[in-house]
Amino acid sequence: MNSFWRYFSILDKLNTVFLFIIFVFYLFSLPSSPYTFEPLLVFFPAGLSIFLSVYFRKKKINTGLIKYFRLFYPLIFLFVIFESFFMILPFLNTHRYDSILAEIDRNLTGVNPTVWIERFNLPWITDLMYLLYLFYFPMPLFILVWLYKKKKMEALDQSVFIYMITYYGAYLLYFLIPAAGPRFYEPLIQLQQKDLNGILLSIPIRHLINFLEPNKLDAFPSLHAAISFTTLLTMARYNKRMFYFFLPVVTGIFISLIYCRYHYLIDVLAGVIWSAAAFMAGKKYYGKFVAGKTPLLYDQ
Repeated sequence: MNSFWRYFSILDKLNTVFLFIIFVFYLFSLPSSPYTFEPLLVFFPAGLSIFLSVYFRKKKINTGLIKYFRLFYPLIFLFVIFESFFMILPFLNTHRYDSILAEIDRNLTGVNPTVWIERFNLPWITDLMYLLYLFYFPMPLFILVWLYKKKKMEALDQSVFIYMITYYGAYLLYFLIPAAGPRFYEPLIQLQQKDLNGILLSIPIRHLINFLEPNKLDAFPSLHAAISFTTLLTMARYNKRMFYFFLPVVTGIFISLIYCRYHYLIDVLAGVIWSAAAFMAGKKYYGKFVAGKTPLLYDQ
């Protein structure tokens, strides 16, 4: 077992710890959850992906489909484990914090931001906002693929590690402070005067997002804000030209979070703050405890 353990990358260890935490949450949710065995169908492939990542590294197998698995393994794990949340979170923590978050927004700004921003509602702007909201998903790949092509493997390893810390910290806050966001909070829905139907893109993108995010209690903090800001910080560190190109894009994403009614303003602010904290802590931890001491997630 010790010989197998030494092939764990820092990300394999991080994923293992997070899978264990979610499994514990699952056990505590069982008394009130109708999902008795279904989460196990998610945990098994998540755990299997960790095992395969380590096994292929130990055997030095990096060809064909296995190469692509190793490249996209963090994304696979994130997607799989997220699919378990809707079966656990609502039954583990039955409190809802939308009223508190909406009140914080009013105290900060004097208005309800998702209602106030309706004055700029035009069909083409709505399509643009939904497109920006969707663009968040592939955006980190631009800097990560660049690092991979430049063979900056330790920088890539550290960057993916920081991304995963950012994701997992936000995931844990979902369980601590469940909130559905302005689009589902009835007092704000009653104040909205305009639909967000756009011209061509808004409705299909909205349907796609609803399909990809079965867990609807993921407003606080905004991972869109956190991961977008982490991407900017990573670009600023390694590729300044890419940073300046994407700076207005990320600004547009932040606006879209309010415009499309997915987040409260405090969600966005919390996402940025968490991103900065995770970036600094992850970079320091990696440099002190990981660099040169564990196998790289990626090698060539």
